[in-house]
Amino acid sequence: MKHLSASEQRFWQQYIDSQPEPPENPQVEASIAGNQEIADELLELYLVGKKTAGSGLVKDYEMAGDPLPRVGQFWIILNSAKNPQCLVKTVRVEIHPFDEVTEEIAIAEGEGDLSLDYWRKVHREFFTPYLKELAIEDLDKAEVVTEFYEVVWK
Repeated sequence: MKHLSASEQRFWQQYIDSQPEPPENPQVEASIAGNQEIADELLELYLVGKKTAGSGLVKDYEMAGDPLPRVGQFWIILNSAKNPQCLVKTVRVEIHPFDEVTEEIAIAEGEGDLSLDYWRKVHREFFTPYLKELAIEDLDKAEVVTEFYEVVWK
């Protein structure tokens, strides 16, 4: 957790102090949701309980040298000003080709009209600028990793 800022460490410690037993060997990350432009909008969906999942490209993790998400890890979600706002815990992880992402995932992501068509449209728009850099020729066949979360601290 040495990569956490001082405010993120304080936020995490507040959570730990509120627990009867702290988690063993926790993996804790901190980041805004999505990108700077949509961070506060997505954060609000987490805070009201509408957003219980998030998805990314497996290739993005691989190219960055980051491990894929795993059940039990924690994520401090920051607002656009990079202040900690809530803590989520990963409860399930699924990997699907983009064109096989399920309606359950679209609903769990909590965005727009919750339809799979909407999910595909906005994620295609979000991922497309990075496809060349990630050496992805066919987004439909690219693997998407989805983390399902529960909010454990606000």
